[in-house]
Amino acid sequence: MSAKKWLRMLPFALAAALLLCVLINLLVDPFGVFGDRLLRWDSYDQTNNPRVAKLEYLERHHEEYDSYIIGSSSAASYDTERLNAYTGASFYNLFVYGCNTKDYSDFAAYLIGHYEVKNLILNLGINEAATPTEDGTGLTDRPHYKVNGGSPLAFYLKYALAGPRYSLEKLRSRASDTLLPQVFDVFDVQSGCYDKRVRDVENVGDLARYEASYGADFSCDDQSTYLGQIDACVQAVEQIRDLCDERGVRLTVIFSPVYSGQWEKVDAQELQRYRQALAEVTDYWDFAQSAVSDDARYFYDATHFRNAVGDMVLAKIFGDDSVWMPEDFGRRIARGTQPVEQTPAQSAHSVTVPILMYHHLAAEGDDATVITPERFRAQLEAVKAAGWHAVSMQELYDYVYHGAELPEKPFCITLDDGYASNYELAYPILKELNLKATIFSIGFSFGCTEYKDTGNAITPHFTFEQAREMTASGLISIQSHTFDMHQWPPFETAADVRATMSPLPGESEADFQAAILADVKAYRTMYEAAFGAAPIALAYPEGVYSTLTEVTLHENGFAITLCTDPARRNTLVKGLPQTLCALGRLNVAEAQTPQDILDYLESKIAN
Repeated sequence: MSAKKWLRMLPFALAAALLLCVLINLLVDPFGVFGDRLLRWDSYDQTNNPRVAKLEYLERHHEEYDSYIIGSSSAASYDTERLNAYTGASFYNLFVYGCNTKDYSDFAAYLIGHYEVKNLILNLGINEAATPTEDGTGLTDRPHYKVNGGSPLAFYLKYALAGPRYSLEKLRSRASDTLLPQVFDVFDVQSGCYDKRVRDVENVGDLARYEASYGADFSCDDQSTYLGQIDACVQAVEQIRDLCDERGVRLTVIFSPVYSGQWEKVDAQELQRYRQALAEVTDYWDFAQSAVSDDARYFYDATHFRNAVGDMVLAKIFGDDSVWMPEDFGRRIARGTQPVEQTPAQSAHSVTVPILMYHHLAAEGDDATVITPERFRAQLEAVKAAGWHAVSMQELYDYVYHGAELPEKPFCITLDDGYASNYELAYPILKELNLKATIFSIGFSFGCTEYKDTGNAITPHFTFEQAREMTASGLISIQSHTFDMHQWPPFETAADVRATMSPLPGESEADFQAAILADVKAYRTMYEAAFGAAPIALAYPEGVYSTLTEVTLHENGFAITLCTDPARRNTLVKGLPQTLCALGRLNVAEAQTPQDILDYLESKIAN
């Protein structure tokens, strides 16, 4: 081809390439500005730019909502379902990345001007008074033209003509998508909140371990934060207040919980001036500083408090006494009053609870799962004499969820599988010593002396009648060891045997989760018929678990899960449900002396 002909074709080639790029961007729509009609992946779009994609989502779904949360990403921890229950409204969480009060006032004006709005919650923190209120200009941070004005043509052209890498990355991400959130799809679409299911099943009780894992996320630079935008921030709040007053919208302003490493960077006088300036224009709730602020476990990182803390905030505002919170958590500042600086209270809100794990009792013990009644009694007598107090799973739950106190030196006694020896040998000893214990029973095996319908003899398991007798004593609780996910391979006829709560070879995530849900339903149906209540705890067979099992179980009624890691320190924290996830246990064998057990328990509470 001659150079002249090549030059004549170049513009057509460039135009074709440009047209192809536009078509890809229109179809794949990585920012959700064109309706994302092909992939329908709103979570991905909102992760790329929530300012744009969330508004596009609301344009299609705003009739489902009548109330909104606006603010920076820390506002993501306010649960819309909880708000709906408190208010009878239908909330959407319209938080965006960054801390720009211009965004907040622009969003408030658009929402109230175009949709039905009954309630508006405005979330503020320190950074709103420190960050300039400027619109972003990039693809990932620019606001929607419908909110801040500007040319529609220029807006859509910017996304239509974007480089193809954004669309290609969306296609690659789709191919590697999973049931759980990843870095490219961090939103729960219907609520607008972050999807924190993975972070909310991480056991964060061990503070040293947590800081070792996430220490970098809590590092705050040495430079002080100058609150140079107080006036602009307060002016935006005043504009939102006036608009709400004019349209009859109920406005709630929240100064959100702040990690101590953040507010220690701020001059105390500046912070007080910020609080006072807010009080001059509106009522607001101040949660900035409390006992929560000093404990990193209540935060995902230095600028984001946990969903559980968001629950505390809403419970305080709406007078829900069932949710635990520190005594100094939150205060309502009335407009026109002088906010008084307060020092966070220092109080104990965590406790370490070691857990012992037994199985079968028999005349002869072994080094695995069988222990003699004599050894069982001697171990527990020594533990009781040393001042340890056996507590139930329900007591652990009540400590974390409701702040109910535990006795000094608490520990748990657990027995796995549901053997008849638990009733015949262990239960009389526990009654005599007045010690509480939890038995994790396999659902299908109650009263069984044979394995299912195979005719193969197994170690006998106690009956429902015996289980009800034990639970009626107030000392014994029966909880789940799965209904049928602790199978015994030699007695199973199927090619694939589920000996633990883990996927079968080649099993998809969706099929595995469906199997978990079916097992949970079977166990709950059996349990409720037998005991008139629902189980709250599950011990993983052989201690095998995954993030998917944790998420699925905790979403479906199991507040407590237990593994078999004896090295794990079970530190429970009031108000943090994830500290009840995957609790570690020591498997007790016949060879362990009473002193061995005491040494283990003491090692778990040693500093």
